[in-house]
Amino acid sequence: MRAVCPLCESGLSRFVTVAMGRKASRRPLAFLECRTCGLVVRDPADWPAPAGERAYYQLHENRADDPNYRRFLAPAIERLRPLLGPGVTALDFGCGPDSALLALGREAGASMLGYDPLFAPDEALLRASAYDVVSCTETVEHLHRPRSVFRQMGRLLRPGGRLVIQTGFAPDAASFADWHYWRDPTHVIFFRARTFGWLAAAFDWRIVEIEAPVAVFEMPVRGD
Repeated sequence: MRAVCPLCESGLSRFVTVAMGRKASRRPLAFLECRTCGLVVRDPADWPAPAGERAYYQLHENRADDPNYRRFLAPAIERLRPLLGPGVTALDFGCGPDSALLALGREAGASMLGYDPLFAPDEALLRASAYDVVSCTETVEHLHRPRSVFRQMGRLLRPGGRLVIQTGFAPDAASFADWHYWRDPTHVIFFRARTFGWLAAAFDWRIVEIEAPVAVFEMPVRGD
C-alpha cells in the first residue's frame, strides 16, 4: 500500500534513512517526504502507541517555573506576549502536564486555559470560535492526524484571532541525520516553511509570520 501524507493526503516518497540506537544495535529508520506540502514523515511503522507516547513524554521535565524551559519557548513567548492581556481569551493547545504558556497568560492578565489530549483532556474547552489566541508549542510534531487537528484549532479562534505555533523546522536530507529533533520517538511529522505555507492556503488563513521555529497565522474575517 502506498504511504499517504497525513496532512495533505498526497503520496509520500523516500526522503532519507538514518541509523538509530547504540552502535551495537543500530538499525535503519526511514523518513518519507511529501512533494506536495513538504511534510517529512517518520516511517509509520515506527510511530508510538498512545501508552508509549505518554510514558516517554513523562520523562520530560518541562516545568512552568524552569527558566531554561522558558528560554527554549522564547520564540513563541515573544510572539504571544503582545497578544495577551486583560480581556483576552486564550488556549494553550497541547499544554502538557505543566505549561509555561499558561503561566505567561496569567502573568499578562489574560484568561488562558490549557488543553491536552493526554494530560488535560477537557473537551469542553474545544468550543468553536471561543478564543482570541491559540498557542501550540512543541506539539504539532506529535500529531498523528494533523489535518483534522489544524482544522479544529482554526475553528477554536474568532475571526481575526491568532494561532502561534512553535516546532522544529526540518533541515534538508544531507543534514537530517545530525538533527536532534527526530531522535524523540514521539516526533512523527516534521514541518518546513513551505508546509506551513501550504497549510495557510488550504485553510484560508493569513500568514503573519513563518520563520523557524515559529509560524503565526490570523483567522479570516468575513468580508476580507
